[in-house]
Amino acid sequence: MLANRLHSQLEPQSQFAADLDELSLLLHDDDWISADRLTATLLRQAVESQLQNSPAQQQRANRRSLLTPETIAALPCQLLHALDDRWQQASGGHFGFSVQLQIYDEILATTEFDPSLRNWMTPHPFLSEVGWLMPLPLRPVGFLKFYNWLEFDLDAPMGHLPALWYWQVPGLYSLQMGGFLTGQGAGFGDLARLDAMLLRIARCHQPGQ
Repeated sequence: MLANRLHSQLEPQSQFAADLDELSLLLHDDDWISADRLTATLLRQAVESQLQNSPAQQQRANRRSLLTPETIAALPCQLLHALDDRWQQASGGHFGFSVQLQIYDEILATTEFDPSLRNWMTPHPFLSEVGWLMPLPLRPVGFLKFYNWLEFDLDAPMGHLPALWYWQVPGLYSLQMGGFLTGQGAGFGDLARLDAMLLRIARCHQPGQ
């Protein structure tokens, strides 16, 4: 796996190496929530490095999220592989970006979904499949759970984690998405960011990436 060649692959991004070692320890100890927080931090740090020479893009990102569709599309494949490998190894293939991509692809292959019709009655099926939606007695609705309502153990649905990268958005954007200044919690899912991340993971799986 790419994780086995971590230090050589992440050069000159050597600042990630120590944090990835810490991530491995957290995952080994089943400290899933701390591992999720560190994963989100590493993704933000990668984006911050991208935006250092682009003040205009930095300003746009600060209004929404550092992880916009544009910045997600440029995330380093080496970092994404290193994160994904660790999540998959520690969870026995239960968590990780690749697991989420597999679920997403299976849903797209079997389910018709029109993003223009999304509302609380028609959430994206992926959000329900990975257990990110607030449930009603008979079915889920299109509002995301508050982050601290997620399940941080292996009893969670497959693909449930990592998740914090998706939940963390500025307060104003949270309100615009129907939330309560608590990130994506209680709001609609941001399909553009979700699509961008899973597309980036898919492209990073291509040969040579």
